[in-house]
Amino acid sequence: MSIRLRGDFNGLFGDLLCLSHSDVATDDTGATVQLEAGMDAVAYEEDVEDGLPCFLVASGQVVPSPDSLQHRGSRWCLLIDERGVRYVSTLDEV
Repeated sequence: MSIRLRGDFNGLFGDLLCLSHSDVATDDTGATVQLEAGMDAVAYEEDVEDGLPCFLVASGQVVPSPDSLQHRGSRWCLLIDERGVRYVSTLDEV
């Protein structure tokens, strides 16, 4: 089972989504989660599509940020799987 983490999809760089500039992130319950390499995760952000509320989501594994993103302050990223970034109407669809 994957953990759901709040994400900011403005930090999307190809198949990497910046998750955190520290060693923790916030999950869908508001709890702080200690990030570790290899964690299965789903990143999500509330959005609107065609005027209806929805979620922008991406699933994959947590990885340390590459050097190219570390200079921007990123410490952890989500390596997005083959499903890519997509819209869902509820987080239960992930």
